[in-house]
Amino acid sequence: MNIFRPKTSLPSNEPLRPATHYGPVTHKPILSPPGDYKPIPSAALDEAQTKKVEDLRSYMDSIMLPPTEPYYLNEKGFITEATVKRYMRARKWDYDAAKVMLENTVKWRRDYKPDLLDPDYIKPEAETAKMYFNGFDYSGRPVWIMRPRLQTSKDAERQIKNIVFSLERGIRLMPELVENIAIIVDFKDSSASHNPSVGTCKKFLDILGNHYPERLGIAFVVKSPWFFFATFKLISPFMDPITKQKIKFVYDEDGKSDSKSTSNDWVSLLDYVPKNQLETDFGGDYHFAYDVETYWNELLDSTGRPHKLIEY
Repeated sequence: MNIFRPKTSLPSNEPLRPATHYGPVTHKPILSPPGDYKPIPSAALDEAQTKKVEDLRSYMDSIMLPPTEPYYLNEKGFITEATVKRYMRARKWDYDAAKVMLENTVKWRRDYKPDLLDPDYIKPEAETAKMYFNGFDYSGRPVWIMRPRLQTSKDAERQIKNIVFSLERGIRLMPELVENIAIIVDFKDSSASHNPSVGTCKKFLDILGNHYPERLGIAFVVKSPWFFFATFKLISPFMDPITKQKIKFVYDEDGKSDSKSTSNDWVSLLDYVPKNQLETDFGGDYHFAYDVETYWNELLDSTGRPHKLIEY
């Protein structure tokens, strides 16, 4: 099944030009999916895979916190059949590897409690609009927008917790039958000083890969500068090949690409995200300007104030 809208010709290479005639600006982010999204179905399991899922689920149930523990309901909501399947897929159906991976995540969640991070503590990281959700792609995946040039925080621990907080909130924005997110990394007006360090990139990939496997659906890099290509080459060896291929580079305004800098695909965002779900900065119709108070209230209203217990 196509993960983007059907098309009858080669990629459109449509330019990403800011819109100038889209009416008044709105500060309200799109945090509810459109009614016509088409989720990407998971492959049916064979008999052997079904048995591995049942066995791993049974094992995880045996080590779950007792009901008297305050974090019990949170852990119970996390250890679901869908979670087990994601970990099995991430380890290519190697039962022992998936078991170790999932058990490590459960231990990490007990200590870190990522779903209980305090929004008031995280909010200062949201002041500059460096990272926020707005819109959904054709497959119903929440769009997570990142702008490295707006990173001003000096608190390294809170920066990492903001990433984890955002992942947890993104999961709560996912509509039915959707299990992952779409990321847009916008390097417009960025300089080398804004480029995430190799260490930061590795930390992000570690959290995403080890504790949120199968949660990245696709990532788009916009206005990719030379210094990001250099970083990308350095971190590529640490990336799972499947994860690496999920990273797409977006054509610039005149439809050009720097294909010599990467073997990854070059694409048009409009082949993946409906115009009415995409900000005008990226060639869409949604005339959005970030306002932290409006965004934060909308996000908490949609994903829990301060928290929301869910099944993963």
